Amino acid sequence: MKTFILIASIFITSTMLLMSNEKSPEPLNTTITGQVVDKYTGEALAGVKIILNETDKVVYTDLDGKFEISNIKQGNNTIETNFISYNSSVIDIDCNNVTSNIEIELMNK
Repeated sequence: MKTFILIASIFITSTMLLMSNEKSPEPLNTTITGQVVDKYTGEALAGVKIILNETDKVVYTDLDGKFEISNIKQGNNTIETNFISYNSSVIDIDCNNVTSNIEIELMNK
């Protein structure tokens, strides 16, 4: 009987240790892509500074006004845009998909 209790104790203890070492699944990361354009002309704006406020990641738009911010945790995020002679903007984005695609329209000052 003592042998049975000893074996059962070892089995239960080892099972509990194995279960405690399991990692919880990592949250999926997402990517925000988009384009920044002039609100009135629709012209693409190159060189716009885009800041992801939750992480302080900074990217700039390319010659076509396009940008990409990758490896962002899913959930609510805020991006801020800055560009010479245009009003800054702050946009809340709900990133629950693998990729979020947005268009940002900026107005001249």
